[in-house]
Amino acid sequence: MECARGADVAVVCVGDLAGLFQTGTVGEGSDADSLDLPGVQQQLLEAVVATGKPVVVVLTSGRPYNLGGLEDEVAALVMAFAGGQEGGTALVDVLTGRVEPSGRLSVSVPKNVGAVPYYYNHKMKSAGTPIALHFGSRYPFGHGLGYTRFEFADLALDATEVDAGVGEIRLRFTVRNTGSRAGVAVPQLYVRDLLASVVRPVKELKAFGRVELRAGESARVTFEVPTDMLCFTGKEGRRVVEPGEFELQVGASSADMRLRGVVRLTGAVHPLGGEWRMESRCSVER
Repeated sequence: MECARGADVAVVCVGDLAGLFQTGTVGEGSDADSLDLPGVQQQLLEAVVATGKPVVVVLTSGRPYNLGGLEDEVAALVMAFAGGQEGGTALVDVLTGRVEPSGRLSVSVPKNVGAVPYYYNHKMKSAGTPIALHFGSRYPFGHGLGYTRFEFADLALDATEVDAGVGEIRLRFTVRNTGSRAGVAVPQLYVRDLLASVVRPVKELKAFGRVELRAGESARVTFEVPTDMLCFTGKEGRRVVEPGEFELQVGASSADMRLRGVVRLTGAVHPLGGEWRMESRCSVER
């Protein structure tokens, strides 16, 4: 606390002790029954926040944790996960602003341990569905902030009808840096199957890209998604692509959708053979 009082900004590093079978706080066989920080780290964080100085929390961990309600009181929260031997160097670059943060969450951070396991691509009313207001995710899959803001606009589809068997969905939109400094946008494309023969997830990530933009600069982003990527395991145990309507959702995370459109797959049900087209593409035109 004395160190924090004498500083302009306090960087508080918290997280896990890696180890197998309860030799650490995270690792194989080291399960947890809460989202609380291990040991006395929560008390440390509360004491530093109480000094009134701006607090940046660096969380090095192998699982999500919460900050005991301090999420809205700290100046910033960096989830560094397990950075390896160059993790410290990368962290300094991000904290000093030398490098624009462009990482995005590959997991959801639940609000409450009762929601675990929580994942963004759940099926309606299945495991992972937030059914209480205090459930769901505080920081959703795909979330990540930087030092500027971005606007998404002008969604356009090359075609609103695409052949289910051999087609490819192409959509374009504009990303604009509306802030005062350069930054990195990570636009993400999620797809929702509006009506299928089996219950489908509420959304699934199908494409994403990385767009570096100066302040005020804009770019036209194109996503190309083969129809094979909309496949699922049907009632007969085979991977198929069904015709029908699919909602396309473009946003900054799985919970922050900015643009929406609908494409219709046409033709007959298409069983996948040995060659699957399962790679989407992103291109950027300035």
